[in-house]
Amino acid sequence: MGVVTSDLLAALTTNYRVIFKKTLAESAVSLEDYKALATIFTSGTDKETYNWLGEHPSMEEWKDNRQLRGLRDWDYTLTNKSYEATIQVDRETLEDDKYNMYMPRIQGLARASLRSFNEKVFTQLDDGESLACFDSGYFFADTRTIGASANIDNILAGNYSDSAAEIRAGIKAAVKQMRAFQDDWGKPMNLMPDTVVCSPEMEIPLKDALLPGVAGTKRPELEYVKKIIVSPWIDADTDDWFLLCTTGEVKPVIFQLRKAPEFNSLDDPKSSYVFLKKKFLFGVDARFEVGFGDPRTAILMHNT
Repeated sequence: MGVVTSDLLAALTTNYRVIFKKTLAESAVSLEDYKALATIFTSGTDKETYNWLGEHPSMEEWKDNRQLRGLRDWDYTLTNKSYEATIQVDRETLEDDKYNMYMPRIQGLARASLRSFNEKVFTQLDDGESLACFDSGYFFADTRTIGASANIDNILAGNYSDSAAEIRAGIKAAVKQMRAFQDDWGKPMNLMPDTVVCSPEMEIPLKDALLPGVAGTKRPELEYVKKIIVSPWIDADTDDWFLLCTTGEVKPVIFQLRKAPEFNSLDDPKSSYVFLKKKFLFGVDARFEVGFGDPRTAILMHNT
């Protein structure tokens, strides 16, 4: 080729952008675990305030006038953060017609953006004992009330990980605990868990615990474990695990998306960066933030 022209780089960037979008779409299904435990909200500005979190009032008999009970006013704001991943492409590589060797790197940028979504969401859940949610308390706590609710204890500490029998006992205890959680007006919410999230260490023990005791039968605990999500972003050394309710309007985690992953480049052969470094830049950037939804939708099974 010899000379890398602006026209060539424009065509190359267009091709890379197509590859990026195609890989992003194809990888979405295999890298969308984060959607199972996060409610997705589209953001239209630099930050969003979730002052409406909490439960809506239940219906009561209409006597004379409507009972005006507004949603409780919480001060919970998530400010979007910017994320990026960038690769350098040597000008001489393009001069030698080796631009196809970077195609896998462009595909990798697309997958990396989706992996970052998973990392942030699952890390948020894993750090729930030290991060606050909308009521200013830690997401996982032994003691909290929301409005007129009874105590909401969403940490179950005990022997819940060392054997199949202990795991099944943990599921039973968590189901009982979650079903008893009350809304902001003290009424039972009757939430039912449906998803387990665990580290790779707990994957086999959990699946083994739910195997049928007798051929052709199902463990009753399977009714409350429709899905087991194994995430490398859950502390790999821990034998703690999480039981979640993901069927409501608000899930345990909030994923606030301001700008979806976008492919960008610095591909002007006359730019000062290319002149000094002899390299072109291709990258992806996105804007988003994660936070917590309702703590009543999650229970931490803490093995002691």
